[in-house]
Amino acid sequence: MKRSYLILTVFISVIFLIFSCQHEIQFPAGGGKTDSAVTPAAPPPPLPPPPVTGSSCSVDTVYFASTILPMLNSNCAMSGCHNGLSSGDAGETTLNTYAGIRAIVSPGNPGSSKLVDVITNGSMPPSGHTPISSSQLAAIETWISQGASNNACSAGTCDTTNVTYSVTISTILQNNCTGCHSGSAPSGAGIDLTSYANVLTQVNSGKLWGDVSHSAGYNAMPLGGTILSACDLNMISSWIHKGAPNN
Repeated sequence: MKRSYLILTVFISVIFLIFSCQHEIQFPAGGGKTDSAVTPAAPPPPLPPPPVTGSSCSVDTVYFASTILPMLNSNCAMSGCHNGLSSGDAGETTLNTYAGIRAIVSPGNPGSSKLVDVITNGSMPPSGHTPISSSQLAAIETWISQGASNNACSAGTCDTTNVTYSVTISTILQNNCTGCHSGSAPSGAGIDLTSYANVLTQVNSGKLWGDVSHSAGYNAMPLGGTILSACDLNMISSWIHKGAPNN
């Protein structure tokens, strides 16, 4: 009798435990999945430096390929101006080729060169565009004084350790970009690259690097010109990689 009572007691206890444990299992919202944080895109890594082959550049020489052509291409050969595609007065002079530029200079004599004259009298670049700076004019005059040759050099080294916005980046942009991207009504899609704040906006959007590096899906810049030198691209990439400081 006692054994039967013990078995009955155990059976009832088991039934009670089974029913007492039945409850709805709670799952996390969204099926147990959590949204992962969106990681902002990292700045572009620095490009590899150009190969060290020995420098053929002279600090006393102004080179057409690296200084004069990009400067005039940016400041004078923008859309509607001296690019060989425009009509009217702008079409008479082409300032994105050596032949066109050479036609309005007198080698060895900056004072007798039309190019220098239109810059110094303020007629070029036209109103609304940033004027040629005194340092840029000095480079043009030096190049003409040295014979206005179609010269170039390949620097063997590219030092990116001391890149600053105020000296390095702004100079690259001035020589290659601000001819279009400047002034009260910039011709370059309304983008003004003459201030740090505006340049930083383009950096953060990815457009500055995408455009100058001729990356797929971006507008290759300078417009109608060749890609920036490997050293200039290294400078820009290094500066962006360090957080694009206003230094």
